Amino acid sequence: MTVYWLTSALPVAVTSLLPIVMFPLLDILSTSEVCALYIKESNIVFFGGVVLALGVERSNLHRRIALRVILTFGTNPRWLMLGFMIVSMLLSLWISNSGVTAMLIPIVDAVVDELFQDSKDVELGVNYMASQSGHSPVTVVHEKEPPSERSNGLNSIKRKIKIPFLIAVSYTASIGGTGTLIGSGPPLAFKGILEELYGSETGLSFATWMAIGVPVAFSTTFFAWLWLQLLFMENFKSSQNEESGMRNKNDIKSSIRNQYRELGPITFYEKSIMFLFGLLIVLWVSKDPQFIPGWEDLFPIEHKIGDATVAIAIVLLAFVLPSKPNFWCFTRPGKEPNSSPALLEWSYVQQRFPWSVLLLLGGGYAISDASKVSGLSILLAHHLSALAALPSFAVMFLLCLLASAMTEIASNAAVASILLPIVAQIGEVTNMNPLYLMIPVTFSCCHAFMLPVGTPSNAMVFSAGKMKPAEMIKAGVVMNIISILILCIVMETVGDAVFDLHAPELPFWTDGARHRAIMLRPS
Repeated sequence: MTVYWLTSALPVAVTSLLPIVMFPLLDILSTSEVCALYIKESNIVFFGGVVLALGVERSNLHRRIALRVILTFGTNPRWLMLGFMIVSMLLSLWISNSGVTAMLIPIVDAVVDELFQDSKDVELGVNYMASQSGHSPVTVVHEKEPPSERSNGLNSIKRKIKIPFLIAVSYTASIGGTGTLIGSGPPLAFKGILEELYGSETGLSFATWMAIGVPVAFSTTFFAWLWLQLLFMENFKSSQNEESGMRNKNDIKSSIRNQYRELGPITFYEKSIMFLFGLLIVLWVSKDPQFIPGWEDLFPIEHKIGDATVAIAIVLLAFVLPSKPNFWCFTRPGKEPNSSPALLEWSYVQQRFPWSVLLLLGGGYAISDASKVSGLSILLAHHLSALAALPSFAVMFLLCLLASAMTEIASNAAVASILLPIVAQIGEVTNMNPLYLMIPVTFSCCHAFMLPVGTPSNAMVFSAGKMKPAEMIKAGVVMNIISILILCIVMETVGDAVFDLHAPELPFWTDGARHRAIMLRPS
């Protein structure tokens, strides 16, 4: 399956179905056991989060948020880029990375075009002034600069600004996707694999993940902005020259404000989606925050209420509530109440939902369970037990580097499915809390910054900017190192405070892990 995932010999989703055929034939798991792994709670959480995110896209709420933030950051290209990065990162916390990138690319194009005078406008302006002075317009234009050269120079400057903008959007879409459990595939794969290996008493919740994920997202975004400013310093300097054709800042801001005004006042539809999304986040975070009792404790029931229950409850509301207030007291005077489409319609969800990711997650859970049942993960960890001689920080850094390298050429959720069961056993063998290694490796599975094939977001901006591979690789190599260092530092500080990662003994929920670690550790 790893070979097929890395080489795309079969479609990723089709490869993910192989365990249903192979594991029963190889007498590892029964067919019913394998099939049950394809619809776990984590898959339903993913389904609920993505369906509600589709509601945000359909309402155009994300475009309103993007333009509002961009207006806040002014018209200087350096600060505008930071504005785009923050928008991309914040939206990617909740919406698919590729969806956010696809939405922001046309806005980047429009904003960069607004920064500079169009070549046609320049020619027309020169011709107009020439005709007013009584001279031949053609003669005057050629005396100053041929229009074609002016146009080519302007397009070159636009490209120099557009490239760092597009790279920044792609990078922060990947960075933001790790800030919450529903932001991208690897965090959900991690949640499912962790529960498969160790049960539900590990202390992982939506709130504890965000306690680590949000600081990582903001820190990495800030340092990514600094690195891109340094790397593309000459590009930004060239745009500030008088000959660059950059427009007046007030004109630029006025143009972006006009785009925002074209959206009109915020609609009932947008308010409803915003309310449901906000409610979902609040319920997820407050269900079991760990440091204080959550609302889950108000229900003295035997069976635990999971994140999937909350997600589906909100999704059901989205399919029930109307998109227009044409009922009861909301009806305008003189108009009869009538029916209105719901906030979400199944035909739209069915068309836009990434169904293949559900199969990919299920295939990952099947590999994880089979690795545990067959003893493969313990065997692999035993061969890697020499890592115990290294400092824990070095082990974490090396595993993150491995994950980051693999995810450049393979699906990030697939890489997480391959590595996480092995990393968990390495933690046990080296007498480390498995979370100390599994969490940063999960983040690194999303941080593919070097190659266009690393993520769909990279491929989209690579195509939109007509980039050369070297442009993305040069920026991505350093970005990979920066992201890993930030990950390791946050895990040593915030992660240790949240999960007590450096306790002298392995946590109780490892279920005999201490015994296995003693047996496998080299003498």
